[in-house]
Amino acid sequence: MTKRHGMTPVQWAHEIGLLGHGSGLGHAIFLDSHDWIHWPTRRDLELIAVTGTNVAHCPTVFSRYGHTLQDLGRYLRAGITVGLGTDTFPHNMIEEMRVALILARVAAGYGTSVTSADALHCATVGGASALLRDDIGRLVPGAKADLALVDLSHPMMQPARDPLRSMIYSAAERAISDVFVDGRQVVKDGRVLTLDMADAAGRVAEGQARMEASTPKADPAGRSAREIAPLSLPVF
Repeated sequence: MTKRHGMTPVQWAHEIGLLGHGSGLGHAIFLDSHDWIHWPTRRDLELIAVTGTNVAHCPTVFSRYGHTLQDLGRYLRAGITVGLGTDTFPHNMIEEMRVALILARVAAGYGTSVTSADALHCATVGGASALLRDDIGRLVPGAKADLALVDLSHPMMQPARDPLRSMIYSAAERAISDVFVDGRQVVKDGRVLTLDMADAAGRVAEGQARMEASTPKADPAGRSAREIAPLSLPVF
């Protein structure tokens, strides 16, 4: 991008009018201020902020490849609307909050760069605001009744002095007892009501078996699935 246009992707997007209120940048990790980017300017973060462009932050998927935002707290302090996403499996928003917090603090080099409340905001109101929605992501009159109830008596929530921290760092989804989507209950007492889990797991296993069997035909080198993606431990 810099060779073709003489500017960073963010600056080029601004040049052609893509940035602005209602526009969102996926990930937005490698700004001109990132340690890996040896570019003379330091304009990208400010451009995102002053144009009202939002950022979709999906920390887990990039952390698996050694990449991280530098850092979430800096984006938030610049006034950027950040919505938290998954972009990978599992779709676990509580896990994304935990990873976002840890990576932000590692990248910043200090433990107060971003707070648990910041992570919750990104996972709820931040995402809704990025979508220009005021009827989701918050508990207010007129908004959709999207609720996740946390069992404060769960062992992993103890002691429950700071329930948000206990949920993010310890209990995660294990303490979620009930879930409602637009007023409809989809999880009750920890059990999913809208899906036969055993049947779904079986169909997933069957799909994987079909994929692995067809992999050599799809790979130009004729490699098997295990050659392309070796198992973590050997199977004898």
